[in-house]
Amino acid sequence: MKILINCYACSPYKGSEPGMGWKFVHGLSKEHELHVIVEGEKFKEHIDRYYLEHPENKGAIKFYFINKVRHRTLRKIWPPSYYWFYNDWQKKALKLAQKLDAKEHFDVVHQLNMVGFREPGYLWKLDKPFVWGPIGGFCNSPWKLLHTMGLYGVVFYGMRNLMNSWQMHTIGRVKKAAQKASQLIAATNEDRIALKRLYGKDSIIIPEVGLEDAAINELCKREDGEKLRICWSGQHTPGKALNLLLEALNILDRKDIELHVIGKGQKNNEWKKMAKRLGLQYIVWHGWMERSEALQIMQSCHLFCITSLKDLTSTVLLESLSYGMPVIALDHCGFSNVLTYECGRKIAIESKDQVVHDFAAAIYELADDESLRRKLSEGARNRALEYNWPDKAKTIDEIYRNVAK
Repeated sequence: MKILINCYACSPYKGSEPGMGWKFVHGLSKEHELHVIVEGEKFKEHIDRYYLEHPENKGAIKFYFINKVRHRTLRKIWPPSYYWFYNDWQKKALKLAQKLDAKEHFDVVHQLNMVGFREPGYLWKLDKPFVWGPIGGFCNSPWKLLHTMGLYGVVFYGMRNLMNSWQMHTIGRVKKAAQKASQLIAATNEDRIALKRLYGKDSIIIPEVGLEDAAINELCKREDGEKLRICWSGQHTPGKALNLLLEALNILDRKDIELHVIGKGQKNNEWKKMAKRLGLQYIVWHGWMERSEALQIMQSCHLFCITSLKDLTSTVLLESLSYGMPVIALDHCGFSNVLTYECGRKIAIESKDQVVHDFAAAIYELADDESLRRKLSEGARNRALEYNWPDKAKTIDEIYRNVAK
């Protein structure tokens, strides 16, 4: 079939949204003739470079580039102004899509990214089967834990929650796009529930992140007498909430547990001072590093902890599972979908004290029972296998074929 995809961010050399966009279109190009609209200023150079390095793949996808107008000074003054220029780009994408459809007569059109629900683009205005997703962003930060972020975190994430909830109910174009869609794709179960509650439409869950088959790796075994090495990775911002894990380790007060922290950010010094105040001696602060080095550190650890209060389905979650690392995370956002009792532990959210104590209890359980940790390690790797990109592309292919009937 001929498929038109709106993929604003698309790069074979980037992670996050651009990497997700590339993985999806690259996989789908094996089954269909793809026409893909991409933002030009940031991503044309990457795509051109890829085809210079891989000329054998040239022509598999027809790319069309539109540069987004940018006003960097205004964005510094008023960050939400980003959406004004992003919406302008989407309008230009619709005009191009209309011209292309008059010539190509597409079977299906797909709004692929960006993932956030606030901007559904305009492809739904074409008289074609319309697919939208993965869609995310409906998940708010837990109100019960906002006070753990400090004053800035309370104000910023509290306002974000209020704005998020208001926009879910008031952006008319989102409702129109959702109701026009032949198929909606939710990034997480919370997003699926929100789509049904807000717009009365069912959706299928496909997380926005995935793994290559080659990313399934050997298990890291913990030898007798060896410290339990825990890994935590992310930006040091209030929403990542490393402080919850530090308090949990303080409760345990064990010398046979070592924490490896990857990343940096505004909370870096504060969290280091907190660790020192709590007397946590066995912490290695790695800072930011090359991806390959970060993965080596992850591969040398036995357990991964995620304390994030606001996320979709982080790539680092799937990467840690692929290394056979059981994961402990809060039971919300995309973590709820991926984690099972066979590959990790999900921490309910009732109060700060409960979260800290449950994190400590889960770590204690795995620190003292290596046979259980190894069982969960096998389960982690098996779970990672269920999130490979080729399977995601097959699922999208099935959606295309169903809506085109």
